[in-house]
Amino acid sequence: MGPWIPHAVGGELRFAGVLVLGCLLAGCTADRVTEPLTSSSSIPTPSSPATTAVEDPAIAIKTPFVGGEVGTPVSVTGTAEVVDAALTVRVLGEDGNELAAIVVSASCGDGCRGTFGTELFYFIERKQPGTVQVYGIGGDGERALASVPVVLFPP
Repeated sequence: MGPWIPHAVGGELRFAGVLVLGCLLAGCTADRVTEPLTSSSSIPTPSSPATTAVEDPAIAIKTPFVGGEVGTPVSVTGTAEVVDAALTVRVLGEDGNELAAIVVSASCGDGCRGTFGTELFYFIERKQPGTVQVYGIGGDGERALASVPVVLFPP
């Protein structure tokens, strides 16, 4: 089984290699594939999972905890002060591949610190080390990135 990469894009749920038109959540199967998902070269991808937390003044991940064991869905919460309150939250597998990603909004941005929270579903076949990553554009115009190493458990 290959990795599934859920993304919320423009009201649609996207998976690696396929676009599933909202019906997946309503119980449809993934056989209604309509277009490939293209990858973005601007997203940082490590070659292996992080072994220590990466901290940034603009983003603080509250959960999950460093080294925490997480199942799917994984709940990710924190605070951030980023441009337009826009953040990308990702789950990376042991090989650094993206297992899940979603764009979320903090409760405040552009000069104030807001809270954020989301749940990401990922699919793996076995327990493995992984990384939860959150990034956006800080008030200084530079990329702000925070991440925590975790242990991923399959569904």
